Amino acid sequence: MAEPKNERQARASSHAKEWLIAEEIELKTIYKMGTFEIVDLPPGVIPLQSRFTYKIKCYSNGAIAKLKARLVARGDMQTEDEYSTTFAPTSRFTAIRTLISITTQEAMTLKHWDIT
Repeated sequence: MAEPKNERQARASSHAKEWLIAEEIELKTIYKMGTFEIVDLPPGVIPLQSRFTYKIKCYSNGAIAKLKARLVARGDMQTEDEYSTTFAPTSRFTAIRTLISITTQEAMTLKHWDIT
């Protein structure tokens, strides 16, 4: 089974119903997490389009575990004057090392959450 490259391929797939369910799960998760809020666009601003990407998740034996859809912004449509408004939170390596050091000194447990 091949991963669809776009919504048209997902809809034409023999697993179209499963891909649609994966899209619905993604949208419900986004709303539940409060990832964004709906606001009025400032005059002259054109919003970036979005699209779904599709991934087949498999067990170690190769059997399909689930079909995953991810909603992504079309960053390729961003104009050059908008680059300064792009935001991707990252941590400095020194901050991570300091956190690990304090955790070790205080015999604490350090956990990692990947929020995607």
